[in-house]
Amino acid sequence: MKKLVLIVSIFFLYTILGVAQDTSTFTIPDSLKNKTFDEIERLGFKYYNDSIKHEIYANTLLVKAKQKNDPLSLAKAYRSAVFMFKNKFPERIAYLDSSIAISKDLNHKLYPAVPYSIKGGEYKQIRDYNKALDSYLAALKYSSASNNKNFYYLTKHNIGSLKEDIGEFDEAATIFKEVIDYEDKNNISGIGHLVTMLHLADSYRKLEYRDSATFYNTKGIKESLKDSLELYPFFVLHEGINLFYKQQYQNSLDSINKAMPFIEEFRPRVEESLVNTYIHLAKLYKEFDNKEKYLEYLLKINQSYDRSGFVSIEMREGYELLIDHYKLVDDKNKQLYYINKLFAVDSILDTNYKNLSKRIVLEYDTPKLLEEKQNLIDALEQKEKKTSIKFIIVVFFAVVLIIVVVLIYIKNVRYRRRFKELMHTPTLNTALPKEVLDKDPATPEAIGISEDIVNSVLEGLQKFEDKQGYVSANITTGELAKKLQTNSKYLSKIINTYKKKSFSVYINELRIEYVIEKLKNESKFRLYTIKAISREIGFNTTEAFSKSFYKKTGIYPSYFIKQLEKGKYVTI
Repeated sequence: MKKLVLIVSIFFLYTILGVAQDTSTFTIPDSLKNKTFDEIERLGFKYYNDSIKHEIYANTLLVKAKQKNDPLSLAKAYRSAVFMFKNKFPERIAYLDSSIAISKDLNHKLYPAVPYSIKGGEYKQIRDYNKALDSYLAALKYSSASNNKNFYYLTKHNIGSLKEDIGEFDEAATIFKEVIDYEDKNNISGIGHLVTMLHLADSYRKLEYRDSATFYNTKGIKESLKDSLELYPFFVLHEGINLFYKQQYQNSLDSINKAMPFIEEFRPRVEESLVNTYIHLAKLYKEFDNKEKYLEYLLKINQSYDRSGFVSIEMREGYELLIDHYKLVDDKNKQLYYINKLFAVDSILDTNYKNLSKRIVLEYDTPKLLEEKQNLIDALEQKEKKTSIKFIIVVFFAVVLIIVVVLIYIKNVRYRRRFKELMHTPTLNTALPKEVLDKDPATPEAIGISEDIVNSVLEGLQKFEDKQGYVSANITTGELAKKLQTNSKYLSKIINTYKKKSFSVYINELRIEYVIEKLKNESKFRLYTIKAISREIGFNTTEAFSKSFYKKTGIYPSYFIKQLEKGKYVTI
């Protein structure tokens, strides 16, 4: 039966995959006809950078996989076909999704972990970090389930890379060190091992562990000379940057200049490394009092942004230095120009990195920047005698920006207050306050139901709550009434009267109270996605869960979980 389901799934994928490669007109070359599927797959790996050769191998794999009608072969063929579509994101994702769909039930060592991992990298490339993390977590889950330790740690590296991108350097360093220790223990070397070492050294540098960064950079330089020359200049660059913070300025300059020509050859894939190169060269030339070179490399940072659209946390500092430079030389036009550029960079950073460190705001406070921007506009308008209409428009937009910042601040304060209130509530209780009951006493006579039935239903509801029956999905008044040996009309009336709420509100609030306690006390539960949590406690949709959570607590579940994960609060 399972095999039949897989065959049907394969046929279904052939039908719906709108971007599927049409292999009906493809003829396998004579040189490949007698080669096995595995031999052709190895050739595809070998020549994946050669678009012409790889397309031949990928199409051959697809044809042979369809002929075999084997799910694993199809999954491998779809994964291989991804490399035919360079710079075509939708097609690449479609083929990866096909590989995943076909291999999900195979319980294979590498599938669907491999296509999930590649998919995570695709989303990371376009800076969709939420979807990248979803894919990496799926790869982690499947590699763990199949006990594929090597791929499990490779995926952990990818998650560490995401954390490094959003500024969580401490957590990133912990992950990279764990991967390095595993690979060292199991004698795993090569380019993947060196890439992890490079990330670990960079994370240590950003955490100001200078000597640890030097240790891994030095080790990486030695090993890359043996195993991977293409990574050698990156280790040289990273140690050159590290030497700057050790105040060894001449050695730092020599190392960065040595690495830069090689790194520029990899453009545009390494814009982050180029930005780091330019900003530290600018800082070095400032130390050497070479104003011309200092400005030259600061401007290269802006050129990188204009050329690639890439932004990073480090790029902010480059724009801050440009603003300070033009402030010093009293060039208000360029000062204003780079302030606007900085706002644009901040906007992208805020979109890409939802968990961006508050340190950025503290280092270049937004209200102060807005005030400085307005002062510059006023000075330029007075100098150039611009019209009052333009002045009013500029002021209006500045005020709107300030209002937006203030509203965001007020919302964050309100969320923090509500979170603290939730954390300092010792227990959750669905019973109504005594003053409410005293004010509006409910009696069986008042609702036209006998006292015995009311008491029996209330006792049954208490057992229902104690046994957490409310977490069942699609629970209805009819089902619950049947369990309590009454009818739905009586049940609704008793809940409305004695619980002071409708049946649906009653059930949803019980679920929310339950999930709050579970999230407080079970750290593993907090690792679930919002969708998984909502299903776990009986909600049919994530939206319904989030709305009910907000209605009950005044905050959203994602915010509540994020604050719990920060570890700043202890449950009572």
